[in-house]
Amino acid sequence: VTPHFKWGQTKDAILLSVMVRDLDKGTVEVSLPDGDLQFRAKSLSGDEYALDLPLREDVEATFKYEQAARPDKWGVATVITLTKVHQHRWDLLVQNPKKFKGLIDKDWSREDQSLEPEDEIPFVEDNDLLTVTEKTLNKTLAKFSPLVVNVRYPWCTTCTNADATFAKAAKTAKKSKDMKKVGFAVLDAREERRFAKSLGAVCDMECDYKIFPEAGEGPLRFSSSYNESELLQSARKYIGPAVQVVKSEAEVAALIENGITCVGGFASEADPKYRVFKTVANTMRGELVFAARFGAEKAVELTPQKETFTYTYDGMLEDNGTALRRWILPRALPLVQQYDWPLRKTYEKIGLPIAKVWLNDTASNPTLDQAVRDIVRRVAKNFVGRLAFIEVKKSTYSYELRDFGLNHPEAYPAFGIASNTTHDSLKWALEITEDVPVSSPEFWSDAERAVEKLGAFCESVLAGEWPQAHESGTPQTNWTEGTPKAMTYRGFAEIRSPERPLLLEVFGKFRDDEETRKANIKNLAAALKPEAGLLTLAQYDTTDNYLPPEEFERDKYLTSSEWYWVPAKAAGAAERAPATKLETRDPPTRTLVEFAAKQLGASLDVEAVMARFEEETKANPPPPPPPPRPTQTSMGDLEGMDPADLQPEAGKFGEMVRRIMDGDGGEL
Repeated sequence: VTPHFKWGQTKDAILLSVMVRDLDKGTVEVSLPDGDLQFRAKSLSGDEYALDLPLREDVEATFKYEQAARPDKWGVATVITLTKVHQHRWDLLVQNPKKFKGLIDKDWSREDQSLEPEDEIPFVEDNDLLTVTEKTLNKTLAKFSPLVVNVRYPWCTTCTNADATFAKAAKTAKKSKDMKKVGFAVLDAREERRFAKSLGAVCDMECDYKIFPEAGEGPLRFSSSYNESELLQSARKYIGPAVQVVKSEAEVAALIENGITCVGGFASEADPKYRVFKTVANTMRGELVFAARFGAEKAVELTPQKETFTYTYDGMLEDNGTALRRWILPRALPLVQQYDWPLRKTYEKIGLPIAKVWLNDTASNPTLDQAVRDIVRRVAKNFVGRLAFIEVKKSTYSYELRDFGLNHPEAYPAFGIASNTTHDSLKWALEITEDVPVSSPEFWSDAERAVEKLGAFCESVLAGEWPQAHESGTPQTNWTEGTPKAMTYRGFAEIRSPERPLLLEVFGKFRDDEETRKANIKNLAAALKPEAGLLTLAQYDTTDNYLPPEEFERDKYLTSSEWYWVPAKAAGAAERAPATKLETRDPPTRTLVEFAAKQLGASLDVEAVMARFEEETKANPPPPPPPPRPTQTSMGDLEGMDPADLQPEAGKFGEMVRRIMDGDGGEL
C-alpha cells in the first residue's frame, strides 16, 4: 500500500510526514538509496506500506525521523527531516507529482511561508542553446567532438557572468569554420538529477563545465571563464586527437623540437595501459604533446622543451591515470621559471613546495644574475618532483620577503621555500649569515659551495628539520645597559631562554602616543641601570615581528602595551618557567616597577627606582601627548579628484587592484 504523505520546507530542510493507520512503530524503516527517499512500515494488522520518492533535488546522506505526537487523519505520522544540499526553496518535492496525485499534500504547518519563489531565467530558450540529457548524450556526441557541457541548476545565480560568456562562446562557435564540430550544450542539473550528480554537478563559485573530448572519452573538468575568446581558445585544444600516433624516431624528434613531449610505447590501441595514457593526455590538453607508438611496450618518457635530457617514468599505468599525471606535472615545467601571477594556478596544480630565488631587477648585474640562475638550476635538477623552483623579481615581489623574515635587511639575491602558492603558506628562509652570505657576489662565485649550501637547505626543509620563518624586525646590534633592549623574532631564543629576567613590553607601534611612551620607557630603562644585574627592560614590537602564540596570546595589531615578567632559565633546566603577565594594560610607571619588585622580592627598591625615574623625566621630558583625532566628515583633499589621479604609482596595492578589476582576485 502506498501511504499518504505531506511535506513542508525551510531554506535548508525538507520536513516530510508519512501517515500509516495503526502504525506498528517498530517496523518503520527509512533510507536514501541513490539520494531518493524510501519508506517501509507495517500496520498492527500486518498490512505493508511502501513509499519510494524520486526527490526533485539532492539531500544530505544523514537524516532523522520520529513519530508525531498527534495522529493525522490518515493515521500515525512519521516525520522525516532531510537536509538540503543546496539551501534554497524547492519548487516541487518529486520529479513527477502527478504520479502521486491524491496521496501528496502540502504541510503548511511546517512550511516556511517567508520563502519567496525563485526567478528561474529561461537560459536555454533566451540564448537558443543546445540541450543534452543522459538519453541524448551519445547522439549529440556523434555530431560534436568535443562537446562542452554546462551542467547548471536553473535557480542558481552564482554563475550568471560565466553563463553569459558560455552563451556568447556557443554562438561564436556556430559561425566559426574551425569550430563547427565543437558543441556547447546545457544540461539541466535538476531535471537530470542523477546524471548531473554522476557528473559531479555542484552550485559553487568555480562554475566549471564538463567536456567530452569524443565519444567514449570523458567527462573531464573544463574551467569556466569570464572571457569569451579565452573560453573558445580552451575549447580549441580539444579539437583533434589527444595522442599523436608516431611510427619513427624521426617523428618523435620533430615533436620534441617543437615543445614538451611525452612519448610511450604500447602493444596496441586496445592496451589498457594506453587507455590510461590517453586519459592523462586528455586532461592535459594544451600543456604538452602526447605521442604513442604501437607494436611494442616501452616506458613513458618526457622530454622538456629545449633540454637535452629525458625523464623516464617507472610508475604504474594500472590506475585511473593519477600517478602518471602527478609524475608529469612537475617535470613538464622548466627547472627554474620566472614567476608571475598568471602562473599561480599552474603551480597550485603540481602541489609541491615552491623554492624561490629573488633577484634585483632594478640594479643591472647580469653576471651575478646569470651565476645565480645557473646554480639554482643545478640544485633544481636534484629536487625534480619534490620542489618546484621559480625566480621572482624585486620590483614585483619584494613584499614577500617580509613573511620570510628577510626584509631586515632587504638584500639580493635571497632564497626561501614556501609550502604552496598561497599568502598564508608555511615558509622557510635561508638567512644571510657569515657562513651563508646569500646576498653577496662572493657566495655565488663559488658555484660548488653555493650548490652544496642550497641543496642542504632544501633537504633540511623537506625533512622537517629547518625552523619555520616568520617576519622579523631588524636585530639590535648596539644595545647597552640602561637603554631598552629591542627584541626581534630572529632573536626570540633570548626570550625563550634569557640569562637574566626580562621586564618585557609587548606592543604595537601604531599608537597615538607612541613618542610619549618611547620617552617614558627610555627614562625607566635609565632608572633601572643600577639594577642591571637583576633584570633587563626589553621591548617586542608585534607590528614588525611574528609573536609565537604558544608564548604570548595577542592580536597582531593591538596598539596597547602588555607587560610580562620573563624569568631567567635556571641552570640545567630544559626550559624556563612560564612568563607572568601584568593584568593592567598600559600601566603607570609605578605599577610597572611594583610588578617587577613583586617578582624579584625585596631586592628591588621601588622608591629608589621611582626617584631616579623622576630625575630622568625632568632631564629628558617626553613630548606632550597628541591632540585627539578630529572626526572626519568628508574626504578632505581627495574630494573632487578624478579617480584616475588616485591610481597607485606601483607596488603590490596596484597589482591587487588590477587583479581584482580583471576578475582574477583569487585569494586576494
